Amino acid sequence: MALQKSDIEAIVGKGNVLDDEATLSAFSKDQSTVKPRRPDMVAFVENVEQIQKIVVKANETLTPVVPYSSGLNLHGACIADQGGVIINMSRMNKILALDDTNWHVMIEPGVTYEQLQNELTPKGYRVMVPFGVPPERSVLTSYLERDPVMAAPSFEHGNFLIMDTELVLPNGELFKTGNWTSGGEPGSPAGPIRNALFRMWTAAQGTLGIMTKMIVQLEPIPARKMFFIPLPSIEAATAPLKQIQYREIGTECMLLNNFNCAAMFNDDWNVPSAFPAKAGDTDNFKALRDVLPPYMLIVSITGLPRRTEEKIAYEEVALRKVCDEANVELLETIPNIPGAEKLLEAEMLRPFSILKKFNFKGQVLDFTFKCPLNKVDELIGIASKTACGSGYSCKEVGVYILPLERGRALHCEVDLHTTPENAGDLKADWLKTSEELMNNGAYFDRPYGPWAPMVYGRAAGYSAMLQKLKKETDPNNIMNPGKLCFTQ
Repeated sequence: MALQKSDIEAIVGKGNVLDDEATLSAFSKDQSTVKPRRPDMVAFVENVEQIQKIVVKANETLTPVVPYSSGLNLHGACIADQGGVIINMSRMNKILALDDTNWHVMIEPGVTYEQLQNELTPKGYRVMVPFGVPPERSVLTSYLERDPVMAAPSFEHGNFLIMDTELVLPNGELFKTGNWTSGGEPGSPAGPIRNALFRMWTAAQGTLGIMTKMIVQLEPIPARKMFFIPLPSIEAATAPLKQIQYREIGTECMLLNNFNCAAMFNDDWNVPSAFPAKAGDTDNFKALRDVLPPYMLIVSITGLPRRTEEKIAYEEVALRKVCDEANVELLETIPNIPGAEKLLEAEMLRPFSILKKFNFKGQVLDFTFKCPLNKVDELIGIASKTACGSGYSCKEVGVYILPLERGRALHCEVDLHTTPENAGDLKADWLKTSEELMNNGAYFDRPYGPWAPMVYGRAAGYSAMLQKLKKETDPNNIMNPGKLCFTQ
């Protein structure tokens, strides 16, 4: 027996379950290439107990459920591949606790980066934010999906920010990780802790449970000084980037090509409120792109709460030495871009301006992968040639590179820009190049949509073990079925 609208209304109340054509169409797709599919209904929940009851009912009726927070994954993770009920948690948007002594905050799935940063900034704190996520993206979901934050070069500031968690298991039971498992307030007397168990649900796209609360690390807003290193190519970035990370200089560090820099600095464009976006005028953007160097390495040196100036000063000395040794120029602003350093300082707290890139043509097909430093120029070249070889201008490729854990690996994003009408024409080349990237050593650690069969097809043993785990924890296969390697 299928799950009925009245069954869900009995849990969340009338008016909170939508199945009209406009709603189902809106929730059937995003800006990605994932094939659209309408859910049967969308249920707006307001608490954990409602989620538990829906999951229990879904098991009884073998109805798929898809967790949804902000809908701004942009890669198809919330598209209901097999129909069913979308559990919309956007109304669960409370900041439940803020500890400014032990530097952590407890949030629900509907809390967004903009909301949380606005709450924290007046108090002198910040949450670490990934570069280029929409301001209305769910913090909980973003962390769960491993969007790498801008401080990712530094392990302690950027790679282990999740503490205690609470989630609804596929059978409807509530489960907690960390010291929270002892009951009572999260963390118990010892305070919230980091643990490895939550990793089971990271990048799982809601296939193994629904996370309903998360405690994340905060940091005081630091004093900082921005530096810019103009470069003619990715190859020229290798030596300074390696030494900057080896010597642990700066907290945030990233490499952008002139396309992405121009999009970020273009005052004629605004950050879109929806994706795909409406294309805008490109004259100012193109003028900026043409005066910027091919690549720009951006380094932010931050101070500590104590002896702030001293730390910034000695790291600046080390950075200047690296640049001298690599025979590259070190700038404190960008020529032709007045106030670039102030804009980048603001981006360290709210790194949303790069989303203005969607104004170029409206839609973005990206390659997002990890790789070692010695492979980056080869792999960026493979990704870029798709645009150049498909009738698109090589100037229309966006590149963003972020060091991870002091250069142990790099997070890479290469963007291909297209209109929504022409996205289908580019999709075949995009898929072919994705395959080529994987064959040459690119690691797609978040296999969304059509990347999933490519990734899991190369890891038969791992896929088989995941399928066993899925069968044990979700025997009725109701949790976002069709994602990852759970296609049956």
